[in-house]
Amino acid sequence: MFALTLRGARTSLVVGFAAAAISTGLAAVVGAFAGYAGGALDRGLMWGTDVLLILPPLLVVAVVRPGGGMAALAPSLAAFMWMVTARAVRAETLSLRGREYVLAARFVGVRAPRALVRHVLPQLASLLAVDASLNVGIAIVAESGLSYLGLGVRPPDVSLGVLIADGGGVGGAFPWPFGFAAVLLVVIVLAVNLVGDGLRDVFDPESR
Repeated sequence: MFALTLRGARTSLVVGFAAAAISTGLAAVVGAFAGYAGGALDRGLMWGTDVLLILPPLLVVAVVRPGGGMAALAPSLAAFMWMVTARAVRAETLSLRGREYVLAARFVGVRAPRALVRHVLPQLASLLAVDASLNVGIAIVAESGLSYLGLGVRPPDVSLGVLIADGGGVGGAFPWPFGFAAVLLVVIVLAVNLVGDGLRDVFDPESR
């Protein structure tokens, strides 16, 4: 049980970190380009973001049922986790593109991609770091829920959701087959959320 629980925790963490990294990176790219470019590109990207926001993410992932285990599950979860952050990044970029150092870079001929990378995205590092840490917990819970229903990680792979599902049928008489996995899932998600709160306090002391 110890070995299975550690193996399941590793799978859930890999999916969580991969999904968080992909979703935060996608949100940074879409939100920054939309806010900096404006015009038709901004409207098109935000229209696509709004369309994805109305879709129930877990239901869509469950219907699609991606094959390939972790390699397909993490991008599938990330595809529906980036929209809210993208809108926040866009709003912050709209504010940053009017700052003096950004305007000076534009006046001396710095192209938009380089200006975004050197002058805008570094100012968004705190927002993206906090978002990525919180997305890890969201992705782990989503993966565990899908795996519990048989729609995520499947045998012979194992995750915390798979262990909880396998041990749930005998939980009344033998709680340890799923109890260790359930407790570890709660501890991991709580720890990740505490890290996110700590990062928010570090980057924004006034939020305390």
